[in-house]
Amino acid sequence: MATDELTAGVDVTRRELHARFGGTPQGGISPSTRSPMVMVFVAESPGSEGFTGWGQDGIFHFMGAGMHGDQEMTRGNLALLRHQEQGRAVHVFQRLQKSSAEGAPLHRHLGRFEVDSQQPYYIADAPDASGSMRTVIVFRLRPVGTTAPGGPRLPVTPASETRIANAAPEPLVVADRRRSQETGADVITRLTAAYASHLRGLGHDISAAEVKVKDETTVLRVDLLDATDNRIIEVKHNATRLVVRAAIGALLDYRRFFNPTPTPTLLLPSAPREDLLDLCASLCIEVVWPNPEGGFVSTHD
Repeated sequence: MATDELTAGVDVTRRELHARFGGTPQGGISPSTRSPMVMVFVAESPGSEGFTGWGQDGIFHFMGAGMHGDQEMTRGNLALLRHQEQGRAVHVFQRLQKSSAEGAPLHRHLGRFEVDSQQPYYIADAPDASGSMRTVIVFRLRPVGTTAPGGPRLPVTPASETRIANAAPEPLVVADRRRSQETGADVITRLTAAYASHLRGLGHDISAAEVKVKDETTVLRVDLLDATDNRIIEVKHNATRLVVRAAIGALLDYRRFFNPTPTPTLLLPSAPREDLLDLCASLCIEVVWPNPEGGFVSTHD
């Protein structure tokens, strides 16, 4: 089998590919020293991380090599990135459920590709083989010529640019009294509803917001958006240091996407201790909590 026989849609075993073209028999990226090619292998179902497959942008997204820890631009990943300057063609194969007559797994040739010249890759967060979160390299592969129909598809295509959209807040069921054995999610729902109702009673324009960040598939959700006072509000279920620090990170992350720059506000179910109030004040973060006598207390009052 010569490289010009690798037509899109042909089914072949990996053993046969390596016997003809060289390359390593393990791993998702197999650069060959015998043939001017880099073979890329994807699973039948690439996984729940959602970073390998066709996107709605016409690009084949491929999560790089490396099962543990942050992926690095070395070895197979580097060979894929530099395939054009090294004069190598990229061929992508997807493992199938069926096997050859000898019992070897078959792979379908999806076609020839090249790393996108404008944006070769992006960095994303995904779990490693042990379930720990890490950063991964996701290559953007453009088809060269005909490709086979089918192949894996991304559940969500990464955004091409950062976008912000208004959204309805979580279901607002106002409950003035705490229920027994509330979960953290219950506290957040109750607190969000109560504060939204309080602000609307003052005539404020209240909604939530969704931020789709460039090259991300996840959506960042701002719990409450106060358009009247230009505030973004993060709601948390307790006032512990760990939770307050997490909220600070979220607010600072969200804030940079809005123009004009909003006031970051942290809504808690009770007053935090002085040290945490000082921490928030040093970052110009407003802190709000319910007033036992009615209404809410704000550090900006």
